[in-house]
Amino acid sequence: MDTRSRKSPLVAVLPVALPVIALGMGCFFGLSAVGLFDLDEGLYATAARQMVESGDWLVPRVGTGVFFDKPPLTYWLQALCMGALGFTPLAARLPSAVAAVLTALVLWQWAKRRELERVGWLALIIYPLCPLTMGLARQAIMDSLLTLWFTLAIIGWIEGYTSNRRGYLLMAAGAGLATMTKGLIGLLLPAATLMLWILLRRDWAELKRIPWLPVLGVYLLIVLPWHLAVWRTAGDLFVQEYIIRHHVNRFLGKEFGHTAPFWFYLPVLLVGMYPWSAFVPVVGWQVLSGWRCEKQKLCCAWAMWALWAAVVLLFFSASKSKLPGYILPAVPALALLVALRLHSLWRTHGSLRPGEAALMGFTGLALSALFALVGVLGWQWQGQYHAMLMGKSVPPEVVQAISHIMPFALMLAGLFLLSVIVLFARWSSTPRVTGAAMLFGLLFIFLVGHDGLPRWNAYDIEPLHRLGRSLVPVLEQGKSVAIYAFEPSRPSLRFIMGHPQQVSEPGTPEALRRVMQNTSGGYILTEQRHSLPVDLPCRPVREREDGRWVIYRCEPSER
Repeated sequence: MDTRSRKSPLVAVLPVALPVIALGMGCFFGLSAVGLFDLDEGLYATAARQMVESGDWLVPRVGTGVFFDKPPLTYWLQALCMGALGFTPLAARLPSAVAAVLTALVLWQWAKRRELERVGWLALIIYPLCPLTMGLARQAIMDSLLTLWFTLAIIGWIEGYTSNRRGYLLMAAGAGLATMTKGLIGLLLPAATLMLWILLRRDWAELKRIPWLPVLGVYLLIVLPWHLAVWRTAGDLFVQEYIIRHHVNRFLGKEFGHTAPFWFYLPVLLVGMYPWSAFVPVVGWQVLSGWRCEKQKLCCAWAMWALWAAVVLLFFSASKSKLPGYILPAVPALALLVALRLHSLWRTHGSLRPGEAALMGFTGLALSALFALVGVLGWQWQGQYHAMLMGKSVPPEVVQAISHIMPFALMLAGLFLLSVIVLFARWSSTPRVTGAAMLFGLLFIFLVGHDGLPRWNAYDIEPLHRLGRSLVPVLEQGKSVAIYAFEPSRPSLRFIMGHPQQVSEPGTPEALRRVMQNTSGGYILTEQRHSLPVDLPCRPVREREDGRWVIYRCEPSER
């Protein structure tokens, strides 16, 4: 009797169901469970909303000022979603979630074309279940979209170099879309990787194979129209803000305050790809050492993926300005390499190396201890306003925040500890380790989407946004609203309220006096801990409060 006829329906459907579940949970579950975070989400979503409302899709604006933080492709996609779904966090975040799904599918398709079915299947699951991917798929910022374009560019480079030189056209298109997403870095990173590869292999003849004219044509066709049009419109302001401030100064770490040590991205990758990150060192070194392979062989393509990940890591490590999301473009390549490592162990019935198991265990235990510490502190600080830690006073807002997330932190501590126990119990069986790691990723995102994000939303975001929404009717009546002394600023309020001409953000008593001097019957939204200036040109009346925030209505002063 044919044994295949006895295969259970569960086993038959699992190869399709697992990727669907991983993509759905990793990229979409809890997508609208929390309001927009500040700073970046609020800024980018507001720029997109103002495009829809003003009809000006050329010059991004936040409030009454131009916003040349990034090129407009992300705003355009968010604006299209808002036009269809309304001005909601879901619409703002949808491009990021879809980009993460498409990146995973692109990895699967590349491996499938190379007749590596299991590698592609594993990468399709691993990428969306990396914590870093999960987090950035749920934010209305550029990183997830940028990673999709970079992945297409690298696939174009690999295909162009190893087989059909027309692949370089895909590389140019990916670099062009990446440039329209986050600026010159979209060209710089793929071009630097290409040149470094040619230099390493001393393959100068490849420079003659590249169809330079079509490649440059594709890139410029994507990039030039907007840049030229906005330069003609904004002139020197565009050069100073877009090129000098947001390209040169950001790389040098000036103004933006995102400085971190050179080694910053090593722990980010270790945690951001847990538990899959434990496989990266071994397989990364193995495939990178094949950089001398003949270009038609598969080992050459794997070395190119590894080189791309290394270039991304080294470039952003050298940059003075660092944020965790910057390293996401390396994760698809690393997910493919991890999939290759698991496939190799699976095929040979091998087990993890002791170093891989130790790295996985160390990371999981460290994260468990960290979240346990946060949970214990939150338990001790419940109901307190002031607290001491290591002889130093803890700010009241930190005490309240840690107390609020205490149950979530303790659940995460338990989950990470459980993951270490299960993974170590299964470490001699690659299929079981893989299954346990997938299960951990699904449980992790379930906890984040079901408890973590809603819990933070209820504490920090929703009370403020409720007050912002309550002011929309008075804005529609022509009244003004001053968002006073928020530090850091909360641009998501602008997204909630709209009406950019009537909403201002005075940061000092003098600025608030000037704003209220020029308004009639305006409102002030501020934190309860802030005292309003005593000499305002109107009489502030406390109207309502929610959480840590309060609204004042300004009435004419009695003379």
